[in-house]
Amino acid sequence: MSITQVGEFKPDSFDTIIMIGNNFGLFGSFDGARLLLREFHRITSSGGLIIAESNDPYKTDNPFHLQYHELNRQGGRMAGQLRIRIRFQKYVGDWFDYLIVSRDEMQDILRGIGWKVKEFLGFGGSSYIAVIEKGAL
Repeated sequence: MSITQVGEFKPDSFDTIIMIGNNFGLFGSFDGARLLLREFHRITSSGGLIIAESNDPYKTDNPFHLQYHELNRQGGRMAGQLRIRIRFQKYVGDWFDYLIVSRDEMQDILRGIGWKVKEFLGFGGSSYIAVIEKGAL
């Protein structure tokens, strides 16, 4: 199912939501992340966790990446908000937004919606995992 369908689950359906493989990006945008994280709050148990992987978009010196960041900012989007589509052989999917965020941006997204970062796990480079714990709304 699509991540946008998580609202179909009953409260307390999950103890942990796993978003490895840079899948924090599935939230698509700042507002999309906050909307879905509120749903995650509803469908997780009182001690709920999210294990999420992301990639810090600012850990680059690639001029094409830096230019893309600037174009996003000018368009009112987050710097690491990508517009992509998937192609496989003769099949082409629809365009969608995919969000990569720094640690600070992730904390900004979580602020005030019942989640907080318990721990960041880094591996060197730009990739990291966040252990996110449920709190009160």
